[in-house]
Amino acid sequence: MPKMKFALALIIALTFSVAVAQTSSADHEPPISGIVVGVETDDSGNLTRFAVSDSTGAVNTFTIFDGTEYGLENQAGDRWVSTQGEEPSEAARRLRDHRERFAPITVTSENGTAFSVVEREEGKLETNLGYLFAVFAITWALFFAYVLYMGRKQRVLQHEIARLKCTIG
Repeated sequence: MPKMKFALALIIALTFSVAVAQTSSADHEPPISGIVVGVETDDSGNLTRFAVSDSTGAVNTFTIFDGTEYGLENQAGDRWVSTQGEEPSEAARRLRDHRERFAPITVTSENGTAFSVVEREEGKLETNLGYLFAVFAITWALFFAYVLYMGRKQRVLQHEIARLKCTIG
């Protein structure tokens, strides 16, 4: 029974540590990751606004300024790095390409104005690794607790079989 209590204490400690890590990483609002659902250009083909749908289905519209930075890849994996002031029509073309391919992007913004548009960052994946580890640890702890429980049951059954053999024979 002490081993079961230890396993339970270990499970509770792991769950608590993951919960504390998650709340401490949520002190500031993260950038928005999602897929491009709309691209708006002016008469000369320069990007003026675009819209991104996140994983919850919420659509966020962003305006652009000359200092907006881009770090986008095409289908072949070639990375394009520029600013809105340098190549505004290329930015529109790249975002349309991302929209057609449903390629995820991450937008850093403030008050609806995009400061940077890059390929989807792995931020959310990294925070979910804590949950994955917790579930993995809990699963193994429960497995070993079950093995110990079954080992104890087997010893009791072997003892009963030996006792019955002695009474019969």
